[in-house]
Amino acid sequence: MLIEIWEKLRGYDKWVNAAATIERSDVEETPYNNRDGSVSYFYEAGDVIAWVADGTKHFANFNVEEGSQLFQLVGGESVAIRYNPKDPDEFYYPDLLRSRVNRLGRGVFTVFVFIAIAIFATWLRSLGRR
Repeated sequence: MLIEIWEKLRGYDKWVNAAATIERSDVEETPYNNRDGSVSYFYEAGDVIAWVADGTKHFANFNVEEGSQLFQLVGGESVAIRYNPKDPDEFYYPDLLRSRVNRLGRGVFTVFVFIAIAIFATWLRSLGRR
């Protein structure tokens, strides 16, 4: 429901529906040094998407993290997008928006949990001082 409201606010609901193809999907591995000296890896997929508008092929890039449902996309897969009829290079991929909103939601949730833990720890310390 919120996605539909966002689409109307942004005008995406008036854009042209099109089938797009994942032209390429490359997994990028980024090392991350942990405090204990060990190394973890962050994985992200760099995808190239293509669609045809008015007889011209258009391309765009996007990245998704490993936890995203879009991380599993492979070259040759077809996905549904919308493109701006006034500027066919501009596209809207609803699943990409959902993926980014989910990622943001997880980040916000994590921040709230850490804040709640800090408040709880402060409260416990204040009880111990009495």
